[in-house]
Amino acid sequence: MRLAYSTGNAIVDEVSEMNLTGNVVPLAWFKTMVGDSGKPMLLAIDLLADIVYWYRPKEIRDEGTGDLIGFQKRFKADLLQRSYRQIEHRFGVTRKQARTALDFLCKIGVIRKHLRDEMTPDGIPLHNNMYLELVPDRLRELTYPHLDDDVPLREPPSANEDTKVVTCKSEGGDIKVTTSTKNTTNINNIDDNNHIYTEPDAMEKMRIYEEIIKENIEYEYLIQENKGVYRKSIDEIVNLMVETVSIPKKHIYIGGVEFPYEVVKSQFLKLNYEHILYVITCMKNNTTKIKNIRSYLLTALYNAANTIDCYYQAEVNHDLYGGN
Repeated sequence: MRLAYSTGNAIVDEVSEMNLTGNVVPLAWFKTMVGDSGKPMLLAIDLLADIVYWYRPKEIRDEGTGDLIGFQKRFKADLLQRSYRQIEHRFGVTRKQARTALDFLCKIGVIRKHLRDEMTPDGIPLHNNMYLELVPDRLRELTYPHLDDDVPLREPPSANEDTKVVTCKSEGGDIKVTTSTKNTTNINNIDDNNHIYTEPDAMEKMRIYEEIIKENIEYEYLIQENKGVYRKSIDEIVNLMVETVSIPKKHIYIGGVEFPYEVVKSQFLKLNYEHILYVITCMKNNTTKIKNIRSYLLTALYNAANTIDCYYQAEVNHDLYGGN
């Protein structure tokens, strides 16, 4: 293919024909985003570049004239939704690495993390969906560390004098719910960040709940952190939770007391990594014979959110004062 123009350098000419896309990484970040060792936090830098890309506005131009008519945000909700699983898959890292990178961005103040409880159209509660808020003032400080108020601004995009630049709605309009990754069936990917949920059948519903529960308890991270020692117990707990929340019934007995199904379901879907580890620790420390392990686990899981703080406080008190 013969180029219509030339820079005088064959390599530059060939590269100019490539439609290269991707995130922008300012060089200043390698000096302003360093860890305790003094070295750049490379994954955190890549992650921030990706987040900034999603917060950059998309220009909307008239198809016929090419005139600028407005802007769009690239995501659907008021903030960008992300999950640790998305970060893992996008950058090819482990759950621990993804968590460390995001925690670093929150620590230096350029990102604020928000956890939200949401409801799918068919009534399935989704707890602790993660949304990331970019902090522009802090982003400026990291990008232009030697400048105060004279931060260079981008030239406004060209538009005819008669063109009124307005803010457009986000792509695809509003949606009722956004969920964590892989929680849904018949997914309609408007972008790779938001999913629309549709009504599942019984087996698919169990699969969805399994994905939700594993996401909530950080299943892979839980297995890795404990070197697979408790994998069988964790799998049994997950299966019990999935069965309990997937099969509607009028009441569920917890510790011999009758509770409404919806109450138990809601409690189970709030459990996270710490709660599961707490239940496993309680089982390991229990010295009495458990006659009905299913009933024991149901009770322990249901009460986990209410008793975990008291348990660990008692452990601390024992360690500090037990000898006296």
